[in-house]
Amino acid sequence: MDLISFSLLVGIVQLLLGLPMLFQPDRVARWFSSISNDELWLRSLGYLWLVAALLVLFENATVGADVAGLIRLMAWATAIKSLFLCWWPRQLVRLRVKIYGERGHRWMGLAATVMGSLFIAAAIHLKELG
Repeated sequence: MDLISFSLLVGIVQLLLGLPMLFQPDRVARWFSSISNDELWLRSLGYLWLVAALLVLFENATVGADVAGLIRLMAWATAIKSLFLCWWPRQLVRLRVKIYGERGHRWMGLAATVMGSLFIAAAIHLKELG
């Protein structure tokens, strides 16, 4: 997978999750609570993201200080987190609750919205370069 496609995929998913967390945090909290109990769903999600990250890293796994290198760094982070999600989904959910608390959805929404916007900006930048 090329870096532009990966950046757009991650950016759109981040925005699709981040914006509802900002504006409807209680509804998102109920939704997260229901999916965090479904281990098959969590593992499947982990497998899909692991495949996407590995497709990026298969082309070039070199991390750098430029936009392409930072996207590859995020692909590495995605691969590692996805691997944990595949093998230990319950522990990852517990860790998220421990870090953000039960009511941290608005802050996570802000972070996801900012990250999604940055990923889309990175995709546009990479498209202009090449």
